[in-house]
Amino acid sequence: MALAWRKLRKAFYLETSLRILHLCPPSSCAPWISVPRLSLHTKPSMPPCDFSPERYQSLPYSRALEIHKQHLSPVETAYFQKPLLLHQGHMEWLFDSEGNRYLDFFSGIVTVSVGHCHPKVTAVAQKQMDHLWHTSSVFFHPPMHEYAEKLAELLPEPLKVIFLVNSGSEANDLAMVMARTYSKHTDIISFRGGYHGCSPYTLGLTNVGIYKMELPNGMGCQSVSSETFLLFNYRLLGLQDN
Repeated sequence: MALAWRKLRKAFYLETSLRILHLCPPSSCAPWISVPRLSLHTKPSMPPCDFSPERYQSLPYSRALEIHKQHLSPVETAYFQKPLLLHQGHMEWLFDSEGNRYLDFFSGIVTVSVGHCHPKVTAVAQKQMDHLWHTSSVFFHPPMHEYAEKLAELLPEPLKVIFLVNSGSEANDLAMVMARTYSKHTDIISFRGGYHGCSPYTLGLTNVGIYKMELPNGMGCQSVSSETFLLFNYRLLGLQDN
């Protein structure tokens, strides 16, 4: 098995390298891979920023920690010994309660972000809030249909049917139903350590300890390690070691 795994990694690295060279010739990649040399003694510096955040005037840090421990679910894990108490965001920048500035590389962690308080996004959201809030899908409203039409233009036939959902969990629920309906099979493989939602349906896909409970959920979901999954596909391709 070790020999097969080494061959799989070698084939994967070779395939990836060839794709990178094909998409980006050496001459065009040179500026991208050219970076200044840094040593262990190089002091990092932040890029300039012309935005000044408002003065923080809300909960003290100690009070926020106390409320978090007393009233928020343990699932809301901070992952840091001293979690940041964020105060304000602007484009790629975040500012904490003490006025420290951070360059945001998390991008919403498990979601896609276009930056914080982007002026264009803020203006469109404000315009919508001034006209109409949530009603129901049983009524029509032009922005929803305009969005569906623009999104459908990007999709090939027959994938030009739009189903709008309100969360990633609901989107994964729908994906599971569609996959099972199309394939006529119920089993779904998910990676250990992966988060895919906290709804009763997607909890079977989610393989993070703090989200798991001793209750039936996620029928037909099988968790595997990424190495097992790659080796399984390696053998399906007929590349297993003889």
